[in-house]
Amino acid sequence: MTIWRTDEELMLRYRDGDTAAFETLYRRYERPLFDFIYRLVPDSTDTESLFQETFFRVVRAKRKYRATALFKTWLFQIAVNLCRDRTRRMKHRSHLSLSSPLAARGESRAELQDFVPDPSPAVDKAAEAGELETAVRGAVAALPEDEHLVVVLREYQGMNYSEIAEITNRPIGTLKSINHRAHERLRSALAPYLGE
Repeated sequence: MTIWRTDEELMLRYRDGDTAAFETLYRRYERPLFDFIYRLVPDSTDTESLFQETFFRVVRAKRKYRATALFKTWLFQIAVNLCRDRTRRMKHRSHLSLSSPLAARGESRAELQDFVPDPSPAVDKAAEAGELETAVRGAVAALPEDEHLVVVLREYQGMNYSEIAEITNRPIGTLKSINHRAHERLRSALAPYLGE
């Protein structure tokens, strides 16, 4: 019979040498953490390495772990810091890949792959079906860094403001304002698709 433990209990057990506890945590957070990093980092080719580095940091910090905060917020805080570092480093590089944004910050962020024709016969139907999703993803990616982070944590990860405050070290009122500004920008950017 499996006894379900809290994340914090599992991390404490892992700290004390129970590797099965770590495997349980990894399985619990594998998908949500990967999805979070994928949505947060401008260059999606970095997603896998950032995901692995996040768990590597958890492994390295296991001896120092104290259950003073939720494991979930601690894990996501590690990921946020790694993503911010990677984004800052990438700003200093100049390279172009098929998933690189073509527009400057604050403008609509088309990608090179959006201009490469797809040779398949059902392109029109697939394009129509995915057009709104692509527009939403582009609009979210074009948000300023703080707004982008709050939207991804709140809308895609389903976190409440208390959890986001713990991850970002910002007051809840500030986060609500940031989220409101982000939604206003998104509403404006997506107006053509929403019939506004």
